[in-house]
Amino acid sequence: IQIAASQSWASQKGGSTTETVSVEARPTVPPHSSLPVRVALYKSNISYPYEFKADVS
Repeated sequence: IQIAASQSWASQKGGSTTETVSVEARPTVPPHSSLPVRVALYKSNISYPYEFKADVS
C-alpha cells in the first residue's frame, strides 16, 4: 500500500449552528427544598470517508 505524502487524514470545517431545544421535566420536590437538575445535549455528525486504489497483479 502506498500513501502519498500529501494525503490528509483529517479536516475541520469551522462555523456555528443555532437550534432551539425544549426540555420539560416534572419532578416531585418536597416543600422548602431544592432538587439539582442536569441537562446534557449532544449533537454529532461524523463521517469517515476513505478511498484507496489497489493494484493486485
